[in-house]
Amino acid sequence: MDAKSEHAPELRQLIELRLARSADPTNVLPLLHRLVRIADEESDDAIFAQIHLAELLVERHPWRSALHARRVIARRPGDDRAWATLALCHALLGNYRAAVASYRRALDSAPDNPWYAHNLGHLLDVALNRADEAAATLGQAYRAAPQCGDVAASYAHALARAGKITEARQVVCRALRRTASQEHAALLEWLDGGVRHDGDHSSTGTASARATLGGCSLARVVIRHARPAHGRTDCVAPTHVDPGLEGILMRGLERLPLDTRQRERARSLAHDTSDHLARPLGVRARSWGRSTAPALAAAVAYAIVFVDGVPLSQAEVAACFRVSVANLRARFGELRSHLDLLPGDARYRTVRRR
Repeated sequence: MDAKSEHAPELRQLIELRLARSADPTNVLPLLHRLVRIADEESDDAIFAQIHLAELLVERHPWRSALHARRVIARRPGDDRAWATLALCHALLGNYRAAVASYRRALDSAPDNPWYAHNLGHLLDVALNRADEAAATLGQAYRAAPQCGDVAASYAHALARAGKITEARQVVCRALRRTASQEHAALLEWLDGGVRHDGDHSSTGTASARATLGGCSLARVVIRHARPAHGRTDCVAPTHVDPGLEGILMRGLERLPLDTRQRERARSLAHDTSDHLARPLGVRARSWGRSTAPALAAAVAYAIVFVDGVPLSQAEVAACFRVSVANLRARFGELRSHLDLLPGDARYRTVRRR
């Protein structure tokens, strides 16, 4: 190990700390590039830097992201995160067959990950027009993550295009019973209006459904996979929201210029927060302190602002919950890291992307 490499573990610890605390993880990109330069190519520190660079660059610079993902795969052929990131790069670049092949490799390495199955099935349905195969793969994702609205919508769409209208209706109706959704309602209307399942995407009904599912529907194909550091999977059945947290959240939301749908999505995000954030922090949901709950509620509210691109500052949101900006920023950084939140995140957004 040369003199430069000796500093790699310290730099990695600094990056991990900033990733956990920062509201914008792209701020660590310069540090990640530096870690790549000083770490031994075969070391865990180098792999850590390469995979995080791939994930942080994928939406804005998919070609550069793919280079980093390939470097990880060259050293660790069974790394599911690298394969999934490479798959998303290909999907964003329009290389759909390559994206499908990469998602298959990711799913081979992590067969229990519902998001890999979802993304693979959705590409098979929308990009490659292989509805029967897509329905089988999306069924795997749906059985693993029945509470996830996006999975249900994708599964129902593939089932309908494969000619299984009754089964598709059942999936959509279950989703609507769990939570009112404009997307699911529109999908149900499409199903009731008659679906052509001959593979013709030019039909009016299919075009309407594809618009409902997000333009070309590739907005649904996003990286949502387990981060080994937290030992969790990203799509699990939500837990009940702690009554104290929910009360603080709803009172604070009333002071913000958000609509009814955004408030419902905030509550849905709070469900996920109870499961994903409380456990890593070593805090029991029903014993959150008076100072912890308002900051966490403010972070949940700001997450909706962040996802939907609402023109509100952290200071404006913090004031509605009577917490400091620093406290909100710290909690939001933790929440964003644990839920892998991105702008326009399909799980929580209410504003359609144009």
